[in-house]
Amino acid sequence: MSNIPAIDRASRWKTIRRETLRALAALAIALLVTFIVVLFTSKAPFEAFTQLLTAPVSRVRTVGLWIDDVVKLTITGLAFSLVFQARQFSMGVQGQVYIGALAATYVALSPLGATWAGIPLGITAAMLAGAVYGFLPGIAKAKLGANEIVSSLMLNYIAIELCNFLVRTNLPKPQAGVLTTNDFPDSAVFPALVANTRIDLGLIFALVAVVVVWFALYRTSWGLKLRLVGHNARFAEYSGIKATFIMVSAMTASGALGGLLGSMFVQGQTYGKLTVLFEGGLAFEGILVAIVARSRPLAVPVVALFYGYLRQGAQLMNIRTDVPAEVIGVVTAIIILLVSSSFSFGFIKKLFNRDPARVSAPVAAGGAAK
Repeated sequence: MSNIPAIDRASRWKTIRRETLRALAALAIALLVTFIVVLFTSKAPFEAFTQLLTAPVSRVRTVGLWIDDVVKLTITGLAFSLVFQARQFSMGVQGQVYIGALAATYVALSPLGATWAGIPLGITAAMLAGAVYGFLPGIAKAKLGANEIVSSLMLNYIAIELCNFLVRTNLPKPQAGVLTTNDFPDSAVFPALVANTRIDLGLIFALVAVVVVWFALYRTSWGLKLRLVGHNARFAEYSGIKATFIMVSAMTASGALGGLLGSMFVQGQTYGKLTVLFEGGLAFEGILVAIVARSRPLAVPVVALFYGYLRQGAQLMNIRTDVPAEVIGVVTAIIILLVSSSFSFGFIKKLFNRDPARVSAPVAAGGAAK
């Protein structure tokens, strides 16, 4: 019995090494394919590829852009990881981001936004709005049998269009025709942690969120039940676990994270106001982060760190060279295909560890039979 913890630790580290090797191998192959694509699409491929690999750390400002992407990718990755752990496939994080941003905007542009309560109330309102928006597809599946993929995607469109409509028609803006609200008061905007960069209070929220999600999943009875439901919902039901409640609560918690991300967008140094289509599709890219991290909370920020670097490098490569930013789509697709499949180096090991005697034996036996 005393050896069980040691065995568990050894197994855990073996899994970490295997998954790390898989992710690094996928990244290396993706970069190789990217270089080939750049070779055929750029007049100066080596310069372009150098920009992809070095531009994010070339200046303090670009480092800030990179870290800002990492922070936001971490939150959206955690949101998707929660529902994936419960074996649900809700795609609603993007809509939750817009609803959360809208709620934070109404707080920030109200009289309360000009007080010390602007930031905490904005965050609270955003998380509550996101949680409600995450609850809707969950309860629709539980009570009405609605497919969570379809319902959450449709809710995304509703949230995006509602947000765009209110920015254009209802929310105060500097002048007619401008697709952005008034700037938030300073008391409602996250303070910068590093001057003249986008590294703000959101970094602290992301780190706290990682710890909270990890603790909830692996150190609470709710997290144990959620993972049991994810592994086998029918067995969990036989064990007395209310699988429906767990599923809905996971989607609600994920929605709260989505709402937090919306607040981080509009109350952070990135904008400090609400604008049309502000998140630029980043919220949806959390799917990639969650898949590569295998929905493990502690792996999410690590994956976000590397993917954020590639994402920012591709954008800067697009600005500074003649390579289109869509090249990052090639990298993304290849990484997803390799990491989410059964890709491994097992076949290479078998190739090099093959015993010639064992290979020749069946051949010899076949020859003797003739």
